[in-house]
Amino acid sequence: MKSKKFKLVIGGILVGICVGSYFLFFSSPKKTEPSYNVFTLNQLDPLLLKGEVKAAQTEDIFYDQTLGTIADIPVKHEQEVKNGDVLLNYLNGEAQTRADQQQRTVNKSSLSAQQASQNLSRAQTRYNEAQASLNQSKAEFDREVDPEKKEELKSKVEQQKTEVTSINNEVIQAQQALDLANTEVNDEAAALESEQGKVTSTVKATIDGVAMVNEAGKKSLEQPLVQVLSKTKQTKGIVTEYDLAKLKTGQEVSVTSVGSNQTAQGKISSINQLPKTKNGADSEIPTYEFIVEGDFPWAYGSSVQVSLPQPQLVLPEKSIVTKEDKTFVFIYKNGRAVKTDVKVVEMNGVKNVESGVTKGTKIIGNPDDVLKDNTEVQVVEND
Repeated sequence: MKSKKFKLVIGGILVGICVGSYFLFFSSPKKTEPSYNVFTLNQLDPLLLKGEVKAAQTEDIFYDQTLGTIADIPVKHEQEVKNGDVLLNYLNGEAQTRADQQQRTVNKSSLSAQQASQNLSRAQTRYNEAQASLNQSKAEFDREVDPEKKEELKSKVEQQKTEVTSINNEVIQAQQALDLANTEVNDEAAALESEQGKVTSTVKATIDGVAMVNEAGKKSLEQPLVQVLSKTKQTKGIVTEYDLAKLKTGQEVSVTSVGSNQTAQGKISSINQLPKTKNGADSEIPTYEFIVEGDFPWAYGSSVQVSLPQPQLVLPEKSIVTKEDKTFVFIYKNGRAVKTDVKVVEMNGVKNVESGVTKGTKIIGNPDDVLKDNTEVQVVEND
């Protein structure tokens, strides 16, 4: 009897344990609040681009073999020069030889002109003498009353007239010969002046700046012998095609020297819309050059970093909800999700905020269909 009661007690205990276990493990768990990720809406980090300090203006002077050989370089390396200062002096030996030959031609032409002048002078003297004799014969003819003598004088006058006409023709020819000789002298003298101008020649600076002399330029026509760099400097930067649309002319940027870590302000003055020539494989990303104007105190060729502010506010695609032609996000405020209408515009594949939310606003990054306006939520902040 006692054994039967004991078994009943043990069975009751086991049943109680089973029932308790069922409710403990299989009953509905307590409903908990869902968790969402929250981030703080901030501006994008500045876009950092590589650049190099360059002269705003550059004048390259290459060795010109057609001008002869270099006589001297009257400027020193890194010497300041002004517009109009002589940078190179040339001496042309071949032009000197031609000038010497032309000088002999000029001397010969001058001698011919001198002889033509003497011939004209002699012809003019003979003409004057013949004309005087004719005038005298005419006077005697007019005074003579004897018919026989008068006839003789008349014959003499006619003869002298013929002689005067003949000598006058000689004067005209001598004058023409002299004019031709003088023309030749002038032409030959002009040719001489031209050749003499080629014997020595100079190359002058066309801008103010600093002269950089490279002696290797005397042997290589691909390297400038003298380069004038303006004292005004600019930064030449490089941007890939992915970020090209982010740059605008007139945009203010910061330029930092890689060597000294000093920073100067600048403004984008131009953006080249043609990509740089590729040096490697065709798979390389196209890059574009842009120019930043500013007061850059660093040495020519210094490496710099151009910092481009990105003030736009970008919303992740998952944080934006679109329903019934309305676009909104959920702001996390005082422990609740607040539905807020926003206006966004897509640029370069990202959603930029135009209105609705501002910098510093906490945004729920992973809203779902369960989330409603003014719902109390638990969040995990990702800042």
